[in-house]
Amino acid sequence: MTQKTRTARPEADPSIILPTPERDELRAVVAQFVARHGDHEGIRESVETDLGYSAARWRTLNDELQVAALAVPENLGGHGFGFADLGVVLEETGAALLPEPILASAVVASQSLVRADDAESVADLLAEVLEGTRTIGVALDGQVTMSADTVSTNGAGPVVNGIVEGVLWGQAVDSLVVVASSGAESVLVIVDLAGAERRDREVVDLTRRRADVHLVDSPARVLVSAARFKEVVRELDLITRAALAAEHAGIAARLLDDTVAYVNQRHQFGRSIGSFQAIKHRLADMLVDRERARSASMYALAVLDQEDATDVDLAVAVASSVCADAMTASAYEAIQLHGGIGFTWEHSAHFYLRRALGDEGAFGGGREARRSIADLVGV
Repeated sequence: MTQKTRTARPEADPSIILPTPERDELRAVVAQFVARHGDHEGIRESVETDLGYSAARWRTLNDELQVAALAVPENLGGHGFGFADLGVVLEETGAALLPEPILASAVVASQSLVRADDAESVADLLAEVLEGTRTIGVALDGQVTMSADTVSTNGAGPVVNGIVEGVLWGQAVDSLVVVASSGAESVLVIVDLAGAERRDREVVDLTRRRADVHLVDSPARVLVSAARFKEVVRELDLITRAALAAEHAGIAARLLDDTVAYVNQRHQFGRSIGSFQAIKHRLADMLVDRERARSASMYALAVLDQEDATDVDLAVAVASSVCADAMTASAYEAIQLHGGIGFTWEHSAHFYLRRALGDEGAFGGGREARRSIADLVGV
């Protein structure tokens, strides 16, 4: 039996990743915000708070940048931008390691509400997410049990029971989007966590806390029924991985910029160490990684905006692999090329390495993405 192998090359027109004046302007606005509110010392202080992030910075992100509303359709209260535009924001906020729940609440959770079977039934929740007054976690790989017994909710709706492990921002979010089993079928629900028990996990990445969430007769609303469940979960998974790739591309770019600045300032033997050939070669490798990551990430997000795209799964898998590898390699190089100071806990390079390792544990790294690519192309 002959195995059919797909051609692993971009199928969309390359012009979809070309810069536009609107995106350049958006990047400048976000970069200015990060410069004002996202310095490394501020990040260190905010991860020590009870929330694990800065409530003031989260309010500003939603009031000034309106991050949750960017890719939400205008008829649902958003701004109607595409995922390619949202990727610009994710690159810049990822580069700063902002610990706020942008990825979970502003991106994936808002998109799950947009895809609800009945938009009116969750309009109040979506409005609060767009305002930033409600944060929502997402655990597509978790599963709880849903019951039609509505005694505990006074007839208001179904309840769910179970343990969802390792929820990102699990200690701070107000609600949780999770898979629920209802008999032999699976549905997507959003659960109110007001009375849920939450247990912190010890994590590598201090900018993304995780917690185990214990649900006992917790009130829930069905977002997506069994008929559309697989389709919507696939879409949300693609959005998650493409958004994460954009963050990783932004981190790789920031690490290169910071390292170039350092090696030009650090002098040895009467000249900057950046002038040494060995250092130049390593910086060149970081530059290549940055450009590959940016291109792959931009293409994946742009393809998500196209309704008739046939290579979206492959594009996202490639972006996940390329960007995760670029971020990890750049983090290790940044520590090495910063010399003695790079190995200290006080330097920001360690936070970037922790983000790389933490994301690999939470989402899977480049190796897992390459396995997906092999499956998609029939290798």
